[in-house]
Amino acid sequence: MSLFNQLNEAAAQHGLRFLVIGGHAVIEHGFQRGTEDADILVCKDDRDRWQEVVLQLGYKLFHDGGTFVQYEPSDGAQWNLDLMLVPAETFDRLVSAAKPANLEGAAVVVPSLEHLLTLKVHALKHAPSLRALKDLTDVAQLVSVNRVDPKAAWLRALFEKHGTPELYERVIKLLS
Repeated sequence: MSLFNQLNEAAAQHGLRFLVIGGHAVIEHGFQRGTEDADILVCKDDRDRWQEVVLQLGYKLFHDGGTFVQYEPSDGAQWNLDLMLVPAETFDRLVSAAKPANLEGAAVVVPSLEHLLTLKVHALKHAPSLRALKDLTDVAQLVSVNRVDPKAAWLRALFEKHGTPELYERVIKLLS
């Protein structure tokens, strides 16, 4: 059974919800690229319950960064799994605008394009330099494949609120 099916079953069993983010969400929004793990966004109020679920699925804690928790499968047969923890208000806002997707035969939801771009821009502002190139490419490609006007006021405002004007200019330069 796929990881996403296992997550769906466990979430339903424990009354939990999640959104698929990261590379799988980027692919669902039209930019085909490889990914090495599965990233899900969950409500931070549910952290302990999600930890229990993930451990029951045979994962072990790899790194706990507080709001970003990474797990690896005990047997190496599944994707690595990363949990991004956000406040309930943020989680509810992202879920309310989420779009359905099908990953490995599992019905899941991914953030809307605007929310996915917001997550990526936020990661760009706060991520280690090695990840920055991947996230910058994701943002530029998502803008391009979804035919978003890179000079749209809402996109610039997104960068001003969640990133920096310099990051916005880097994306514009990539797209020109």
